[in-house]
Amino acid sequence: MTQPNELIDVVAAVRPALQATPTTPAQRAQLVYDLVWEVYEHVKFDVHGADVDAAERNRLGDVLNAALPPTSRDLRREAGEDL
Repeated sequence: MTQPNELIDVVAAVRPALQATPTTPAQRAQLVYDLVWEVYEHVKFDVHGADVDAAERNRLGDVLNAALPPTSRDLRREAGEDL
């Protein structure tokens, strides 16, 4: 399946932006969350309607939950701090 050119341009812009801007793991996680959130909101309000429990919206919700940015506790644990 191919994407419309406008979406290809958006996706293609992500990596150069990341290469040009130093980011932390938490900032990259926040970026993923924010991008998925925008798609989720589009599907929820612009495609199916807020009162429709569509399968697509549920799948995006699962991705959104998985993309939740790490907490400061998560980051400290990853750095090897004894919590």
